[in-house]
Amino acid sequence: MENKKLIATLNEICRAPEPEGKTEFFKRLEEQSLTKRRPAVMSHGEFLLGQLPYIEKRIWVLSGAILLFLMGICYNDPGKYPFALTPLLAAGVLVETGRSYRWKMAELEYSARFSLRSVMLARMFLIGAVDTVGLLIVICAVSPRLSYSMTRVFLYMMVPYLCASFLGSVYERKHRAGHGWGSIVICVLTSAFFAAAPFIYGRLYEEKTTLLWAAAFVLLVCGLADSTRKWAREMRFEREEPVWS
Repeated sequence: MENKKLIATLNEICRAPEPEGKTEFFKRLEEQSLTKRRPAVMSHGEFLLGQLPYIEKRIWVLSGAILLFLMGICYNDPGKYPFALTPLLAAGVLVETGRSYRWKMAELEYSARFSLRSVMLARMFLIGAVDTVGLLIVICAVSPRLSYSMTRVFLYMMVPYLCASFLGSVYERKHRAGHGWGSIVICVLTSAFFAAAPFIYGRLYEEKTTLLWAAAFVLLVCGLADSTRKWAREMRFEREEPVWS
């Protein structure tokens, strides 16, 4: 009750002046047909391409450096450790998802032509698609150098990447206003875990564990999709309740 009285008092003291020339302004808009003008329709492809310049360049540099480093290790010293580097690729996607919140621009971007949810989903798709295509190129290039089939190499590289993406997405959904270091730490720890895993379980990369890797791949894909769905739904509700004021 006291808050309502305070708000009413502030409204009375800080009353905005009546706008001058309001009628003339709207009449001029109607005469110039500006009130009926609508933004040009943009296709999904144009929208996605339009988001490319807004993704930080260092994310692309990081992804390219990791992919080249991964390919170099596979060529020079093929073994079990290169697979543990793929979680580091997920850091770029995860850090990008919380950029609007970290820079306190979320509320402004909620009122833009394209919703913040659509923009962030588009950027996540672009970075994730580029990383996945890059991994597929690396897999095709290094498979002849490894003693595993291409299917197994695909699973060994994608499962750590998806694991870091899933864990990081859960963290970012809960701590969007943070500085992004939490997601980076998750990616580093996931990489360290998969690097140490062969020493803990020596048969991890044997052929008979392929079904376990495939099951982990399916579960992580489903978990990541569900986490992204929850994240998008929460952003839709936040549009009705701004992040800051």
